[in-house]
Amino acid sequence: MKNVILLLFIIAFPVLVSAHTTSVKVYLGNSVQNPNSEDCGKVFAVTRRVPKTRAVARAALEELFKGVTAEEKAKDFYSTFSEESKSILIKLNIKRGAAYINFRENTKDILNGASSSCGSEAFFAQVEKTLKQFPTVKKVFYAIEGKPEDFYDWMQIGECPKELKNCSGKNFK
Repeated sequence: MKNVILLLFIIAFPVLVSAHTTSVKVYLGNSVQNPNSEDCGKVFAVTRRVPKTRAVARAALEELFKGVTAEEKAKDFYSTFSEESKSILIKLNIKRGAAYINFRENTKDILNGASSSCGSEAFFAQVEKTLKQFPTVKKVFYAIEGKPEDFYDWMQIGECPKELKNCSGKNFK
């Protein structure tokens, strides 16, 4: 009888898990598929399971910000993000085809290499590919503590994108 119960549990468990989870893709670098990071913006999808949610894009972004898992690292994946960056997201808003990401102030310290030329290319590739997997996201805009100018200055881009009229932070709150 014990064996029958165990067998039923083994068969039913994956169904129970999948009923309460969903798959999302996060995009990471890979040192085998892109040796020596020849193309800093080259990223590859990995699939992760997250609790079922209506905010799937946010869940995917939060997974990305956790960095690579041990299993992914063993498969030569790497990321701009790490365990230390898992809490950098304040808010993600998606409006009219645009994602508005609002980061915490400490993001600049945690991701201090992200503002280098190769670092920024990797940062943008990982974030934008992760978000653009969703058909509701065509563009991505960024802010730190609701201030887009702080983000674009930190990334050494200078001016805010024209779509953020007068560098407005209203869509980040």
